Amino acid sequence: MNYGQRGRELLLDLKRSDWLPSYNEDGVRATLQEINSHTEELTVLVRAANRVNNDAQQQGSTSGPAIENRPSLILHDASIRRNKRCLLAYHAYRIDKLRVLRWETSGTMPPAMKFVLSEAEVDFFNEYDKLASRHALGGPMASLDWNADQNPPEENFIQVRVVQSGLGRIETEMCGTVELEVGSMHYLPRGDVENLIRSGALVQLSGEESF
Repeated sequence: MNYGQRGRELLLDLKRSDWLPSYNEDGVRATLQEINSHTEELTVLVRAANRVNNDAQQQGSTSGPAIENRPSLILHDASIRRNKRCLLAYHAYRIDKLRVLRWETSGTMPPAMKFVLSEAEVDFFNEYDKLASRHALGGPMASLDWNADQNPPEENFIQVRVVQSGLGRIETEMCGTVELEVGSMHYLPRGDVENLIRSGALVQLSGEESF
């Protein structure tokens, strides 16, 4: 038996994915089953070792597990720990991605991303969004834009293309009112359109794609 293989495959799925792979419920279940199997085997070996120790103590001597059983004890214990680490790493990585996604999209999850998540992960995203929103709207720093880019912008104005219909008009700080029609391109202050870029309504253009 190739111990730990299913847990390893979960981590490899993450490594091969551009964002997140579909939640591997079968892989998680198989890894949990392997943990349970190792636990049962380990329990049997430990109980047998305890019986030997009790018999030895009654005879006035002490003894640990039989030498021939010690490699099995170590193997099962190491396999349990390895699989637990794989499961924790798998879920922690996915949760971290969801936290970042919340701030990148201002709490609006793109439908395509929702399909790769488990029901529990969708619930986590929604609850985390509620918590983040309460934090952003209350307290002494409520006036800050918590959804703004965390890195200082390289330039104040950027070129964008409108890719979503129904946006209508927006008020900008320096360019006045701008009509956002599908396919149109604009040169606008970054701070006025950051949220629209994150939500996928606008696409930032590179130098090669600009006017």
